[in-house]
This record gives sequence, C-alpha cells and structure tokens, in this order.
Amino acid sequence: MDDYVKLDIPAMPEYVSLGRLALSGLLRSCGGYSEDAVADLKLALTEACSNSVRHAYDHDDGQVHLEFTVNADCVTVLIRDEGGGFHEDDEDCAECGGIPEIQLAEGGMGISIIRAVVDGFDLRKPDEGGTVLVLTKNRDC
Repeated sequence: MDDYVKLDIPAMPEYVSLGRLALSGLLRSCGGYSEDAVADLKLALTEACSNSVRHAYDHDDGQVHLEFTVNADCVTVLIRDEGGGFHEDDEDCAECGGIPEIQLAEGGMGISIIRAVVDGFDLRKPDEGGTVLVLTKNRDC
C-alpha cells in the first residue's frame, strides 16, 4: 500500500514550510531516502510553492494543493494551483519585490534547480486553468 499525504495551504510564503515539514516527515517515516534526497525534495517543493505564491494568484488569496505519494520505488510530489499560470520562461514579476526572499527560503532559483534535483518533472497547464507540477524522486537507499 502506498503512503499518501494531501495538504492544502494558503498561497502565502509563511505556509510553504508546512509543506516541507509534511514531506520530510513522510519520507523519514517511510524510509528509503537519504538525507540528501530529502533535502533535494524540500528544495524542489519550496521552489515550486514559491512559484505559485509569486505567479499564480496575482497577490490575491488562493491555495496551493500538495499531494505526496510514496510507493515501492519512488515518491511523487504534486503541486497544483488554480491561478493565472506559470510558464517555465517567466521572470519574477515586479510586484513580487515586496515578498522578502527570506520568507520564500530557497525560492527564486528557477525551474532549472527543480529539474536538477528530481528524477521526473512534468509541468501541466490544465484546460480549466492553473498549473500542475508533478515531480518524482527515486528511492536511493
């Protein structure tokens, strides 16, 4: 049986750490992931959530939906929002300058850093709007 956690957080920087804690707790309880792998996934999750905070809702209220599924050979991390959308080639918006970098932790390093630390990357733009990012990381121990 797969282990599964679903978490909906407000699209605000101060809530990103809740997703990181849930993901790291799940991975540590399931085993099979080195501390480096857990750190890589936390970094990828922070960047993805930060993109939703910065780009999805044009600084209006919204939510970021997180789903973590750990199965026999990998973990799948799904990050979804219903906002205006994010594109891989988007640059940070000028209005986002008001969000202190310290609140976004490792955020702002770009999609390329996410791609570098995961084994699978799938960016989807559903017809109904928003963005869905699905990341996978293989077990490494």
